[in-house]
Amino acid sequence: MDAPHRVTARKRASRPLRPSPAFAEPTGPPTILLSVAGLSPQVITETLYCLLVQRRPRADVREVHVLTTAVGKQRVCEDLLAPRRGWFHRFCREYGIPAARIRFNTRTIHVVSGADGAFLDDVRTPEDNVRLADAVLALVRDLTRDPGRALHASVAGGRKTMGLLLGIVFQLLARPQDRLSHVLVSPSELEGQRDFFYPPRAPRMYRVTAAPIRSRDVRVELAEIPVPLLRDHVPAIGTGEQSYSELIALTQRELDWQTKPPPLVLEARSRALRIAETTVRLTPLEFAVYTLFARRRTAGCGRAECPGCERCALRTDAFLEPETLEALRGILQGLHVHDDRVATLEGWYSTDLSKKDPRDRFLQVRSRINRKVRQALGVGRCVDRYLLAATGKRGETLYCIPASRDLIRFG
Repeated sequence: MDAPHRVTARKRASRPLRPSPAFAEPTGPPTILLSVAGLSPQVITETLYCLLVQRRPRADVREVHVLTTAVGKQRVCEDLLAPRRGWFHRFCREYGIPAARIRFNTRTIHVVSGADGAFLDDVRTPEDNVRLADAVLALVRDLTRDPGRALHASVAGGRKTMGLLLGIVFQLLARPQDRLSHVLVSPSELEGQRDFFYPPRAPRMYRVTAAPIRSRDVRVELAEIPVPLLRDHVPAIGTGEQSYSELIALTQRELDWQTKPPPLVLEARSRALRIAETTVRLTPLEFAVYTLFARRRTAGCGRAECPGCERCALRTDAFLEPETLEALRGILQGLHVHDDRVATLEGWYSTDLSKKDPRDRFLQVRSRINRKVRQALGVGRCVDRYLLAATGKRGETLYCIPASRDLIRFG
């Protein structure tokens, strides 16, 4: 009786494990897992285990992206993506997860390239580090474009520089639905072991120490890393034009200027605006219009910070009034403008509104001023305080310089 019973038990143990019904329906937004990886791609399946097996309800992981080196890509392909025997496919089969639902293939493995365009085997030099930083920025920027998807970034794999750069870029680009984490394995002796990629459903032993480790004693957990999110506070982040070093410099400037914005100096002799170390050169007419608004702001309501009240701002209709145009012409005379058409504001005094409207002339000049300020300073919320800004509802628009009246100086 004992022998047939042992055979039955052996057959029962060899049967494939049935999928658990707990994994049928994920919740939350479609999620992209991004992991940096080196020679231990186990961190990818360990993180997937936490997101798809441990988490209740489980995450709706749709894509897995990996940033690595040429050697790291080979290891990911061999260990995780090999047909049938790859640990990613084993994991999905063992836990009843439809692998076809998750896009994870050679196209989602991103290899850092050097200055010559060749893939890097490792990140060894300062130049390699610059290329790595730009690659992390470009990839995270691309993966955070879709507001309907969430990004889960794991810093557990790869060189320490990879994880550090991913954490910094995440802080710059992440949105409220995104998460940053590190995967923790206990006992720590299992980290990076060639035969451990996730806790298996079937019991087994790992002989990596003098005392074998039972799979039921293994713990794999995600430690989420909270960081301040800067994306909405540095508008230039979303433009997709800066390198990593440029974006870091721009972000630091934005943060510094929020604490201590530089003064706005109007230099009449050079007909230019000076903001910090930047000079914005204007035409005489542009400088005169900007000066008109600067005087209005400094002589306005008296509040250091004003969103643009009637006393600190002007409407376009003001340029239909002789008093406004006379004030503008007086500023031009003080600039010693030799062009009579500019000095006399030729055309601005026309009462025939079927011709060029003085209000339209102002809006055209305003547009040119703002374009020059942005070209000189770049984009950003702190830059906006030096523009001729529009406030109020449509039809009731006021135009003003948002900068504090205490920052405006005439040189």
